[in-house]
Amino acid sequence: MDTLLVLTVLSELICVVGVFAGQTVYDRLHYSGASTSLAPFLLLVAVALRQPHPYTAPVWNALFVALALFALNNVLSHAIARAARARGV
Repeated sequence: MDTLLVLTVLSELICVVGVFAGQTVYDRLHYSGASTSLAPFLLLVAVALRQPHPYTAPVWNALFVALALFALNNVLSHAIARAARARGV
């Protein structure tokens, strides 16, 4: 379980470094999108392994948050990319 938490933090740190190192808005969007694709699901597995029974509230909460981040980030990234393209950035 600790390994999953370490992997979660490392994947987020890589994405943060990518956001800061990105030269264009599209590069930054790429790395910000990556931050919601792997880390929430690693955290979900860590929470599920920690709970004695898999159908407890923390597991459901982690599942909802992981799915919401995964789905809503695609919409938000698309909207930001369209706005950047319209402005000519």
